[in-house]
Amino acid sequence: MEYQPVTAVWEITFACNMRCKHCGSSCNTSKPDELTHEEAISLCDQIAELKLNYITLSGGEPLLRKDWYKLAKRLKDNGVTPNIITNGWLLSETEIKKAKEAGISNIAISLDGLKETHDFLRMEGSYEKIMTSLELLKKNNMPSSIITTINKKNIHELPDLYEILKKNNVKSWQMQYAMPMGNFTENSELVIDPSEIDLILDYAHNFSKENIIRIDLADCVGYYNEKELEIRSHNRGKPEDYFWTGCAAGKRVLGIRYNGDIVGCTSLRDDDFIEDNIRNRSLVDLWNDPESFSWNRNLTKKDLTGFCAECQYGSYCLAGCSVLKFTTGKKLKENQYCSYKVAVENDHKEIKQISDHKKLLDLSEKAISEENFQFADACLNNMYERDQKNLTILNHLGFVNYKLENYDRSLQFTEEALTIDPKNAYAWKGKGICLATNNQYEEGVECLEKAIKNASTKFLDPYYDLSLVHYQFKNFKKAKEILVEGRKKSEEFKANSEDLYNLIESKLNST
Repeated sequence: MEYQPVTAVWEITFACNMRCKHCGSSCNTSKPDELTHEEAISLCDQIAELKLNYITLSGGEPLLRKDWYKLAKRLKDNGVTPNIITNGWLLSETEIKKAKEAGISNIAISLDGLKETHDFLRMEGSYEKIMTSLELLKKNNMPSSIITTINKKNIHELPDLYEILKKNNVKSWQMQYAMPMGNFTENSELVIDPSEIDLILDYAHNFSKENIIRIDLADCVGYYNEKELEIRSHNRGKPEDYFWTGCAAGKRVLGIRYNGDIVGCTSLRDDDFIEDNIRNRSLVDLWNDPESFSWNRNLTKKDLTGFCAECQYGSYCLAGCSVLKFTTGKKLKENQYCSYKVAVENDHKEIKQISDHKKLLDLSEKAISEENFQFADACLNNMYERDQKNLTILNHLGFVNYKLENYDRSLQFTEEALTIDPKNAYAWKGKGICLATNNQYEEGVECLEKAIKNASTKFLDPYYDLSLVHYQFKNFKKAKEILVEGRKKSEEFKANSEDLYNLIESKLNST
């Protein structure tokens, strides 16, 4: 199985006793096509067959479905750990006892601000109900967590809310954005601005440092911000282990709607995202269908637009959370709500104010040495706008855009450099590896051979790159021949190419 799901969210009912102003699903009453008890029990068995580790039971308000605890128990008996998300209004000692007996691992309650704000967003009296529920959960030793959906009305209440959660012994707090979907389309003036992402991260980072409540950032929050990485990894390992690698919908997670429709994520409410229904075929068959979830499984950086298409992290991120980019831009190829994008735009504003050519060049070369290619690109583009014939700038732009995987732009700059200097070995090298990366093997080889022909005796990089291209296209004999030729010219090059040489040798010896 190419994609193995780990967890899922199951919207077990569409019924809800509230009409929250930010409800993305616009939940109201139960629907006539809701899965029957028998269908839901069968689905529990299919979920186990799919080998999920965890599942979240949600709604609507899941406690309004009378058999919710029976579904939870069936899942637990099948080896799948269930948890539940509730608005807290119906949570009583009886319901908590049912949850414990059914094997519910955690009860998460939605709390969206201090009393006045929370009740405004949800329902009058809801805040006090939650405070009572938290006391009941603590009394009955039931693990609990809080989920807060952040908007302009509650963003500045987060520090006070944190103090309240500490007093109520809450161990885990998830933060997410309120997005312009469902009921919140009528309150879109409360949607946060991209510039406010860093404020949320600042708050969350400060909370996390106290090590009292585990702070969980939803997949929509970030990205590529040092504080974000620290928060995500605080209780779970090294920051590099939690490097954002794109939306998991249809890859490691899935969503199940109240009627058995299967989606990559239940927050994707548009029916275009429905893969099929479990009444038509089994969950396992649906998941393993190579055509399922193709909108996300087949997404590559080449599909992205705007800043995301040129971003240093584009190949990993793929424009971030699918719900976020769809609800804020109605397409899956670009994301305005990105901490890294905000930081880059701020850098660009500062770089635009610098007119000193040498300072910009120094800044770009320092950024290249630190592999901060986005910043280097901004500095170089500033210089390029004023001087489009400078070979140093063109060579650097060709290299930087290659590292950013913006291959068309990289080719543009290398070709401009070659127009000025047809014997520019560095530009021929850049063009060659760019073409080879785009699967133009013969054309890439030809350019790299020209790079070798025009290179000085001290510039041996083209030998390495040409050998590597031959290796990648499985021409191991030619790869060794080229590399040996370069290794004869320099002891330093010989040492630096040792790993590639051994790799080629191992391939030759195994064929």
